Amino acid sequence: MTLSQVRSFAPAWRTYGVLLILLVLVAAPLGAVLLTAIFGYRNEPAALATLIEPGMVQVVGNTVWLSILVVVFATLLATPLAVLMSWTSLRRHAWIDVAVMVPFMTPPFAASMAWMDFTRLGGVASMFFGETVGQLAHNFIYSVWGMALIMACEQFTFLYLILRTALSALPASSLEMASVVGASRWHRMRRIIGPMLAGPYSLGVLIVFIRSAGEFGTPVTLGNAIGFEVLVSSIHQDVTVSPLSFSQAAATSSVLFTLGVLIWGLQQWVARKDLTSGGRVSRLYTIALQTKAKFCAWSVVAGIFTVSVLIPYFSIVLGSMTILRSEPPGLDNLTFEYFGIVLNKSSAQEALTNSAILGFAGATLAVLLGLAVTLITLRNRRTSARATDFFAVAPDTVPGIVMAVGFILLWNAPWLPVTPYGTGWVLILGYACLFLPMVTQNIKTSASAVSPTILEAASVAGASTWHTFRRVQLPLMMPGIIAGWLLALLIGFRELVMSSLIRPADMQLLSPWIMNVFDQGQRAEAMAMTLIGVLSSTLILVLVTYWQRRRA
Repeated sequence: MTLSQVRSFAPAWRTYGVLLILLVLVAAPLGAVLLTAIFGYRNEPAALATLIEPGMVQVVGNTVWLSILVVVFATLLATPLAVLMSWTSLRRHAWIDVAVMVPFMTPPFAASMAWMDFTRLGGVASMFFGETVGQLAHNFIYSVWGMALIMACEQFTFLYLILRTALSALPASSLEMASVVGASRWHRMRRIIGPMLAGPYSLGVLIVFIRSAGEFGTPVTLGNAIGFEVLVSSIHQDVTVSPLSFSQAAATSSVLFTLGVLIWGLQQWVARKDLTSGGRVSRLYTIALQTKAKFCAWSVVAGIFTVSVLIPYFSIVLGSMTILRSEPPGLDNLTFEYFGIVLNKSSAQEALTNSAILGFAGATLAVLLGLAVTLITLRNRRTSARATDFFAVAPDTVPGIVMAVGFILLWNAPWLPVTPYGTGWVLILGYACLFLPMVTQNIKTSASAVSPTILEAASVAGASTWHTFRRVQLPLMMPGIIAGWLLALLIGFRELVMSSLIRPADMQLLSPWIMNVFDQGQRAEAMAMTLIGVLSSTLILVLVTYWQRRRA
């Protein structure tokens, strides 16, 4: 056993300590959901029998069908963009990668509101493109296909980043050698590209499917408007509308939990033979684009960003400034007053402040846990380390609303002597649980790039374990730590599921505030607050990026 391997093994008490924390943070809420589904909630009987009723079977079918459609639309959006940004001269345009992150920072329910406003009868689409086009757009958006497209515009970011990384890692020599021996494009796709993309693509599909099945904003806004009920909207009704039924919510959540585990198992089977080359690619594969091909490529990019960024934000900006929605937008029909109205409301100020503080705290806690998990599990094959690694990524295999219901059932239990439920601490724990898989993966990516020989050299030079970690490992892992923390912070700032279901009743948070204002018919104020939130997230992203570059 090498010195680096010895150093990678953390003391047993540290491993079991982190594992215990993950059991309480991740496993216990999921266990509470399953136990409640089987045995019922307090005086309520178990509701598993309701899952075979025709109405619930229809809801399950709606959820699966919607998630499949989102995967299809996300694939159509992500694949061509990933190919263009990996294999063509478009990869020189870094702004495209920045633009891809805009839908990621946009609250999903805000995009739904924007599309609903854009395509409403007599809305902007009808005003700009005529009644016929407006009616067609309205009929499409106010359907399950429109729901899937709106959700895919946010979810495709995950699939794009995964596919682009996989395509960029494909050595040019492999495809060139196949071409030299006479392999056709179809043969190269089937025998080289396809097998190497199977694992990464299945991982992207897993993420998109699970996030779509647990998506909260779009089904509650647009889905309820068209009468398309899915499991998430059913759970939301069970825990928010009187009479409350936590047994029914747990039973329905168990279906989402089962779906997530099945999709995760399918992804593991597809990716059982990882054919990615790994290591540094000496030369990227490049496709030379002629004039017509460049025009087509830029047309594809323009089409993707028109659907995912331009139309939603055009609608949000107009919605936040238009005085009379029934009149065409013009200088006499636009105002900035709604921004002042929102910023002068104490509830809005509280929502912004609380979301920033809790998002910061949740992201920081997730980073600390992710760093501990990485140091314990890296190059460690012990059973305890594998269990720790599994529970660290387990929240990615279930929709967020299942974890939220689990937190309610676990931390609101009457037998607990002390509980964070009803305080901001439960939100910090909930955020950390949701962010942990993403943060851990980012830190692991940086940690795996650290050569064991560097640690051996530090040890030979007489450095202690703590000194080696502080002066060698930590600086080299810092890019992954910052990236994971930043992504977690941006998600926490606009997070809706945990924020809506487990927050204290008297606490204002950004996303629930926007949803409540929108439900009250104050669309302009909701849109104005959405822009303020997105601009705040963008400012944080710019400042952290600038600071990171200065350090580099």
